[in-house]
Amino acid sequence: MKPDAIDTLLREKGMSLPALGPLLAGEVDLSAPANDVHARLADLTKGTSLLARVERMDPVVARALLRQGAGLVPVLGGAALRQWIAANAGEWHGIIAPSVREISSVELELGGAVSDIAAASAAQDRKTAQRLYDAYMAAQGARLGIGTWHEYRTVYSTDNYISVFDPAVRRDHHLGLDLFCDAGTQLILPLDGEVVDARIVDVRLDYGGVLVLEHAFGDDRKFWSLWGHLSFASARRWKPGDRIAAGTAFCEMGDFEENGWWLPHLHLQLSAEKYPDFTMMPGVGEGAFLDIWGDLFPDPTPLIFG
Repeated sequence: MKPDAIDTLLREKGMSLPALGPLLAGEVDLSAPANDVHARLADLTKGTSLLARVERMDPVVARALLRQGAGLVPVLGGAALRQWIAANAGEWHGIIAPSVREISSVELELGGAVSDIAAASAAQDRKTAQRLYDAYMAAQGARLGIGTWHEYRTVYSTDNYISVFDPAVRRDHHLGLDLFCDAGTQLILPLDGEVVDARIVDVRLDYGGVLVLEHAFGDDRKFWSLWGHLSFASARRWKPGDRIAAGTAFCEMGDFEENGWWLPHLHLQLSAEKYPDFTMMPGVGEGAFLDIWGDLFPDPTPLIFG
């Protein structure tokens, strides 16, 4: 398809990337690596109104959306990972010692009942966020707070959260599982892994200390786990290529000054695909793309809570 034809199709503000899937199927090899698909998409859209958006797109998500639009399985290996998670329900219960089964817990509805806690955190109002959180947890008699996967959260309200894939929707659904507990809480690795990224993102409202591990499962398959909002020491303890055995206390939750200025918690996110650069992996996504997220970043909750 010619670039001018694509531009004509994109003159309507609501044109979305998934809608381009069937139109570009003959122009883009959707089985190619994500970076190659992204480069081809950028080449096809030179001189069009879409190019600026394409340049800002996550290549892995872009390929998945184009594949879905073209009637293909959006994420190769996504179904296998979900099946493995279901088959291993509860196996990660020891992620916090002695076990999440022995720690009183409560769900934090950060998009609803306790959204004031999330709002205070997003405003970097440490004192208010901590006061509201402590009061809620005391009232619930709980020590562990749970921020659910794919939860809608009202705090993602700025223009930064307008989707580049479909300007009619926003990125306002959580793509990981949050576990809130005291700063310094040790985390136990539930499955052998190899470190592929260890870094400190010392920026407010970002991850702070972060680790990404690669894991083997099934028949020569792999998936990746991102552990965010850690202490700086957690990120400094490891380097890419390090192998960590299951059962190792390998990191800890960071306090405000080291975890991106959030209430102390772990953001755990799984990925069925290896990112060329894991700093590009989104932690928040569009509610309209639930089918994509379910395959690309499947819900880790069953692994931990059964």
